[in-house]
Amino acid sequence: MTADCRIEMAYIDPETYTSIVNHDMRKRVLTKLYRSTRDAPISKQDLADSLDLDYHQLVYQLNHHLRDFWTVKEEQKVRGTRMELIEAAHPYAVFITIGKDHRIFLVDPLADLYGPVTKAGTRCDQCSEEEAERCMDFAQSRFDSESPTQAEKGVLAANNRSAPYRPMDLALLAAIKGIPAGQRCVVDIPCQTCAFLRRTVRIEGL
Repeated sequence: MTADCRIEMAYIDPETYTSIVNHDMRKRVLTKLYRSTRDAPISKQDLADSLDLDYHQLVYQLNHHLRDFWTVKEEQKVRGTRMELIEAAHPYAVFITIGKDHRIFLVDPLADLYGPVTKAGTRCDQCSEEEAERCMDFAQSRFDSESPTQAEKGVLAANNRSAPYRPMDLALLAAIKGIPAGQRCVVDIPCQTCAFLRRTVRIEGL
């Protein structure tokens, strides 16, 4: 998997969003899955062990509530049985849903952020102003925009986002505009020293 910073925005339906955000175990499973499979897939047993969960308890959550978030990368035969190695289905994805008054709600497993943007913030908030400025140069070129319009600034303000804006702010706006057309917004920031990813990888000890 690339070491570059990649932000892939996708829409999530409100029902799925609620079923995750209001369930601590599902949030823990998603974050661990996304962080631990950045470089290689993991067995369900190893994932369960890393979370101190019963294997069958984990499998139930994966199959009944989190099925859209993981995929089987490969299968191995172990002592005559088949073992599936799984990984995140969309490893760079930040899932959003929209509420009334332009409120944005997100599920960002890699950053371990779940809930309304007004409270959870975004992954870019973990970076310093200097780090964010470097990334903004790439993000603005991706969106061919010098700055958000007044209407777009209003949407950001409704979500407690203010200038100086960060890449995730532009990504949120692009994602909202792309929802009616079913478009998935992707932002590639080709900086091998992405501060957010460095911190995330270090947290997991990978």
